[in-house]
Amino acid sequence: MRWSIRLEAKTGWGEVQTFEIGRLERRVVGLATHEIGLMLDEAKSILAELQRRIVQTQIDEKVMCERVCTDCLSVRAIRDRRTRVLQTTFGTVRVAAPRIKLCTCVDKGPFHDVSFSPLSDLLPDRCTPELRRLQADLGARHSFREAARLMTTFLPCSPPSHASVRNRLHWVAEELHDKETNAAVAPSVPDSPSTSDPGIVVVMDGAHVRAVPGYQTRHQRWRTRAA
Repeated sequence: MRWSIRLEAKTGWGEVQTFEIGRLERRVVGLATHEIGLMLDEAKSILAELQRRIVQTQIDEKVMCERVCTDCLSVRAIRDRRTRVLQTTFGTVRVAAPRIKLCTCVDKGPFHDVSFSPLSDLLPDRCTPELRRLQADLGARHSFREAARLMTTFLPCSPPSHASVRNRLHWVAEELHDKETNAAVAPSVPDSPSTSDPGIVVVMDGAHVRAVPGYQTRHQRWRTRAA
C-alpha cells in the first residue's frame, strides 16, 4: 500500500498551491508488527516538512502584504533577498526573508536607502514562543540535559543543548518576574477568567551537598526547579 500526503495552501487573494509533504509505503504480504501504523521517525519527518511549508507560505504572504504601501497603495521594491533561520517546535526552518524599501511617497529625510524586514518585529529572537515555553517547562521539571534529550526524541526540532534549555528557562522566569512586578505597581483591574492559557509558574530552590571526605575537595551547590 502507498499513501501520499499533500498540503493545499490558499492565499488571501485566492491563489491555491499544493505541496507534497511525504509518501508512505507498507507491504501487505508478510506485514510485520513494527510496520503497522506511522513510525516515530516518519512522523517527525512529515511534521518537519509540513512545518517548513506552512511557515514559508505564511512568511511569503506577510511579505507580499507588507510590500503594499498603506499611503499610496503602490508596491514597495525589495532591497535585497536573504534567508533567516527560525526555530519552531516542529523543526528549524530556513525561510526567505527579504528586506523591503520604504515607498517613495514617504519623507525619508537625509536618508535615501531605508529598508525594513517584516520578520524583525514578528520574531525578534528567531524562536517561536511555543518552543521557548516548552523548553522552559521541561527544563523546570527535569534536568537540562534530560529536557534536551526528551525534545530530541519526540520532536523534529533541532537538537537543543542543555545550555539553550537553561537560557530559555531563565528568560521565561525573568519575563514572569517582570510581569508580576509590573502588575504589582499597576492599578488593580479584575481580570476576566481565561481557560485557554493555564499559565506557567517557575520555582527555583537550592540545596547544599557536602563532598565525600577523600573523594572531592569542593562542596556542590545544586538547584532544583519545578513548574
